[in-house]
Amino acid sequence: MSAAFVRLSAAILVFAAIAMPTVALAQKKITYEEAFRRCKAFMDKEKGSLGAGTTSDANKATRGASCMKRFGHRL
Repeated sequence: MSAAFVRLSAAILVFAAIAMPTVALAQKKITYEEAFRRCKAFMDKEKGSLGAGTTSDANKATRGASCMKRFGHRL
């Protein structure tokens, strides 16, 4: 059972290493304007301590920059 588990784990790791970059490359890059619009809407929708008006401007800029990076753009 131990050898089978090791083989299965190795097979899953190899598959994940091959499949993950493929999925990331398959996504179409959206325009800068669309990415900014989506990030702005997401940040405006947040509630609690991360919501609008309760955090510093530097914190908002950092969160916005990380959101834009997910779409492949720089702020």
